[in-house]
Amino acid sequence: MHASTDGYVTELPYSINHFPEMAPAHLRYALLQSGFAAPALDAPFNYLELGFGQGLGLTMLAALHPRSRFFGNDFMPAHVAAAQAMADSAGLSNLQIMADSFAELATRELPAMDYIVLHGVYSWVDDANREHILTLIRRLLKPGGVIYISYNALPGWANKAPLQRLMSEIAQREDGSAVQRFDTARRMLATLASQDAAFFAGNPGAQSALREITQAGDAYLLHEFAPAGWSPFYHTDIAARMAGAGLQFAASARLFSNVPQWSLPASSRALITATADSSLRELMRDYVVQTPLRRDVFVRGLIPLEDEEVIEAEGETLIALLRPPAACARNVRTPIDAVHLDDEVMDALVEALATGPQRFAALRGLSTLAHIDPARTTATLNLMLCLGYLGAVAPADTAARVRAHALNAALLGRLRAGERLSGLVSPAMGTAVAIAYHDLLFLAGQQDGCQDEEALAAYVAGILARAGDEVVDAHAAPDLRREAYNFLKYGDGYYRSLDLFATQ
Repeated sequence: MHASTDGYVTELPYSINHFPEMAPAHLRYALLQSGFAAPALDAPFNYLELGFGQGLGLTMLAALHPRSRFFGNDFMPAHVAAAQAMADSAGLSNLQIMADSFAELATRELPAMDYIVLHGVYSWVDDANREHILTLIRRLLKPGGVIYISYNALPGWANKAPLQRLMSEIAQREDGSAVQRFDTARRMLATLASQDAAFFAGNPGAQSALREITQAGDAYLLHEFAPAGWSPFYHTDIAARMAGAGLQFAASARLFSNVPQWSLPASSRALITATADSSLRELMRDYVVQTPLRRDVFVRGLIPLEDEEVIEAEGETLIALLRPPAACARNVRTPIDAVHLDDEVMDALVEALATGPQRFAALRGLSTLAHIDPARTTATLNLMLCLGYLGAVAPADTAARVRAHALNAALLGRLRAGERLSGLVSPAMGTAVAIAYHDLLFLAGQQDGCQDEEALAAYVAGILARAGDEVVDAHAAPDLRREAYNFLKYGDGYYRSLDLFATQ
């Protein structure tokens, strides 16, 4: 019998990621950006994640919001154990980890929720579990409460969906572990493509999709392609189901998607923005830009705001710098075009944020930018937010500092053991910060006493070797020494400002 739960393969844990879009501060900003009222962040809230993976994002948020209550459910034992270990290491008494099926969870006594979030899960479970999820939403979400739901979207998955079906059919007929069976399926698809099967020969998008599948890691492959109930959805399907649970579509958690001039080509922009029905408008958008993964935000009791109200609420939003200044490129691509960020405005914003988060209104009114058109400053601010250079964050909570330091120390332990993580918690910024893998390893090296580039490169080479990477010796890896040099020169000061670790 294959290891699964209701058709969901549980042989390998999911990758250890956090998704910034699921943070309450980010969801609040996405709603304001789209012109809707959003929950305040200065009062305690209840937050439920369904299918939390290894629990990295959930534990990070619980560490940052000690006055709020967090609940997480996942039926994979390895996921539950990993999340519980992280919660215990940081003393997260405000986090309750549950190992229920969705059917069991639907009958559990839980408080009303301000936020219910699920990343990818809705596409991966079967119809019975999707109905259990909707039951939970109907029963638990407060008036004004927010749903974040990401899912594989059509028509963006039009090239991959047939590949998923064929891989699943092949794997069902093979012997061995799920990894072995799906690896066989992957190789058989590659063989068909090499033999000029018409689906691949006449469909360049399918060839590109197959390349992605070929390069994907085993954990991603199983969780994305193996579930028996796997299904992509049109936005209108999801919007109709959420409407049945009393919710309305409000925004995308992907900020670019809420700004038509940066996310829609001029040729179709007027037609789409003039479409009054939000479900049809979003579906048309997906046909224009081929959205592969939607990150939808729904609200129970949507309240539109006047422009002046949006400006006022937006002005109170705390904004933080989420990456080292040197990592903030000036020549970038929006989803539809190449642009150059305003150098003068960007320099002033980065300098102002170097000491910590600032209110949006304060950044908009910087004295160093008084001679510049305010619209120019606001446009640069918004573009930096969409790019992820900046982020909306929660007010810092002094009680979060010890918890964040303890959680980060535990995460460094997992890094040293060769696991890949996506970031750490910054109590100074009031948010989880995405950090490149090698920079995370350099940070671990510093905590273990490595200070110069040679020592850091050798330290990281050792961890990579233990993790099975080909790099074994720092002396044979000049790239690592160069990375260590750049880390010390361009990133070290920024990372120290994040207050990631207790003082040694």
